[in-house]
Parts: sequence; C-alpha cells; structure tokens
Amino acid sequence: MEVPMASVPLEVIVVGAGIEPGIGGMAAALTLGLRGHRVTILEAAPKIMEVGAGIQVSPNMMRLLERWGVSDLIHTQDVALEHIQVRRWDNGDLLATMPVNKTFGQQVVIHRADLHNAIINRATALPNVKLRENSFVTHVQFSPANVTLANGEIIHGDVVIGADGIKSIIRTHLLEDSTVKAVATGDAAYRIMLPRHMMEQDPELKKLIDEPRATRWLGPSRHIVAYPVRKHELYNVVLLHPDSHDVDESWTTQGSKQAMADNYEGWDSSVGKLIDLVSDNEVLEWELCLHHPLKTWVRGSVALIGDACHPMLPYIAQGAAQAVEDAAALGVVLSTISSREEIPIALSAYERSRKKRAEMVQQSGSDNRITLHLPDGPEQIARDAQFKASVGENNPDKWSDRRTQEFLWGWDAEKAALDTWNDQEPLKVNVNL
Repeated sequence: MEVPMASVPLEVIVVGAGIEPGIGGMAAALTLGLRGHRVTILEAAPKIMEVGAGIQVSPNMMRLLERWGVSDLIHTQDVALEHIQVRRWDNGDLLATMPVNKTFGQQVVIHRADLHNAIINRATALPNVKLRENSFVTHVQFSPANVTLANGEIIHGDVVIGADGIKSIIRTHLLEDSTVKAVATGDAAYRIMLPRHMMEQDPELKKLIDEPRATRWLGPSRHIVAYPVRKHELYNVVLLHPDSHDVDESWTTQGSKQAMADNYEGWDSSVGKLIDLVSDNEVLEWELCLHHPLKTWVRGSVALIGDACHPMLPYIAQGAAQAVEDAAALGVVLSTISSREEIPIALSAYERSRKKRAEMVQQSGSDNRITLHLPDGPEQIARDAQFKASVGENNPDKWSDRRTQEFLWGWDAEKAALDTWNDQEPLKVNVNL
C-alpha cells in the first residue's frame, strides 16, 4: 500500500526518540517522512539505549507498520503467538487455554529494542529524516514553532511533536503547569529477560520458551505475564506486585532479586525456577502510575503524542500501540492541509480523533488490574470459573476478551483521523493558542 504524499511538505521537529517513550516519536518521524515532510528527531540521550523488555505488537499497530514498510523487519525478530494460557498462582493449575484471535491480524511479540530499531532503520533511511542525539530540549515556542536546546541552539520548524515521554518537558510548557502528578496505583513491576541456553536445561522451562504462547499466572495482588521473543532465543517475564518502597516511574531502575523472590514465595514451581535463573544485577523494576486525562494535547503548532499525553498501564498491552496510532493520525492530518496556516486546525482534528479513544483505553487497563489481582475467595473462584467457561466472549481478562479486542484491534487510526478532518467545519474549530 502506497502512502499518499503531503499536499504541503512541512518542517517537522519530533522531540523524543529513545526507547522508553520513543516508539511513538520514531513512528511519527517515519509516517511523516514517507509522506514527504522534512523531519528532525531530537533525542536527549547521547546514544539510544537498548532496554531489555518484550512488547506485544497488537493488530491495530501492526497494520499501520505494514503500511509504512516495517513489517518485514519485525517478522525477522518476532514470535507469532498461537495461544494464551492462564494459570493459578500457587500450583500452576490451568484455568484456560485460549487461541489467539486472528480476526484482526496476527498477535506478535518482540523485543522492544528490535521493534524500535526496525522503525528507526526505516525512518532514518529516508533522505528527508534526520536523527540528532545528545539534543536536550529545554524550551518550546508554540507559534511560530521552535525549540531551544540546552546548548542554546534554536531549531525552527512548522510543527513540533512532543514524544518525550512520561516526564515530558514539552507537556510542561504546553500546559504551563509543572505540577501534573502521576497517581500511584500501588503496583510496581519487575522485568527480566532470560536467554534460551539457561532455560533449555530444564524440560518445564524449555517448553515455555519453545512454544508460541503467552502465559499469565494470576494471584492475590499480583500477576505475571511471560512469552518468548527474538525467535524463541529470549524469554520475557513481567512480574506485577504491590509497590512497597516507592520505586521510580522509569524503565531503567535497578530492582532486587531477593525482593522479587520474596514477592513470589509460594508461587508455582515454574515461577520459582524463572526467578532463580536471574542474575542479581539484571532485575529492573518500575512504578506503575495512573495519569489523569489532560485538558488538551495541542497548542498552536505543537502536539503531544504517546506517553507525553496518555501513559498506559501494561494490563492490556496497548501503550506503544496507542502511541503509534497517534503518529498515524498526525501523519494524515498534517498531510491533508493546503497551507501552513491550517496547522493548528489540523492538530485540533488530531486531538479530536485520538483523545477520547486513548483515554478509554487508559481506563480499560485500570479496570483489568482489579480483575487480575483478586484475593483468593468467592470473587476469585467466580472469575476462575468464568475463565474455564469462556471461549473468548466475556473473558475476565480484557486482553483476551473478544469485545475488547474488537474495540482495540479493529480500529484504523488513519481512517479515523481522515474522517475527523473531513467532518469538521474549519471556521468553527476552537484552536487553543
């Protein structure tokens, strides 16, 4: 599928390309670059890091990446899931085995760095896309758009996209409020990545890394999700638990292996074996926070995307997908305008096509946390019985529920953005300057 070219090529500044918030930023650079805009990506870090974490590429994201020519690079490194297993925390009893719903496309899992690198490689191969590392943005101007770097350099553009993550500097300036506070959920998460050669020594663990399936273990106040990545060469494990010591809302905070072992004492033997294999210095932990909806994502010729405006909890695996949807919507509206004067109108259309949906996805993730973390008792027994009876409809786990999947996976962000643009009456658009 050929990406249509922009009516008016713009100078676009994307702030943020690193692996923590940067999938949305790089996706925006790619789709805008493919449409003929000149894109400069500014990354604060001296070098883009590789963070050891898996990520699920849901069908709503994969369809967009296919259109943008990235899917071949993804498929060289991913694992296409066939089944989801749900197990009880203490004895590993199987509550359900669900085939992956392929109605909207294949559900694949991949190392986050492999996905990020695939998008970077496609974007920076374009002659009109430049990536500048070691470029820390300290200030943004909204009209005309420009950003100021820490070294005092001012970079001018037609539009600025703030893809600088949970601790966004662009958001602080856009809202004129540095007090936007994250609300702790009370949960934190450990992330570990185990190599194949360590797991294949044990028949139980070898089966986990060999099979194209994701496994969830559910227990009181905790759950675990695990699956193979990098063509079954690595095994990704995320362990969600009560946050007992107020860790940072960052992907790179060192965690304690002993604390992780203590958190999951008495769990299924497979869980204990996975934890035993981890090196003391290879446990990462981050705090999970709720973020209230912002009053706006746009101002003048500046827009926020991804974690900068709607950070997602990991319970339904949509954080990166929603950031890529943001990028897709921006690619459409900024390529449809007939003059630079229409940029604020286009950004208003972007916000209207995206904000309500992203906030609904945020909420569904929060709701799923409650269901997955029920204490043992009548509600948990009823939930587990529902798992055993479910064939996809009314699944207690929203990630596997067919109605939720239709809402999440059936969405076409490019079509929605174009529809929003075509339906608007430009003279009535309230542009927030």
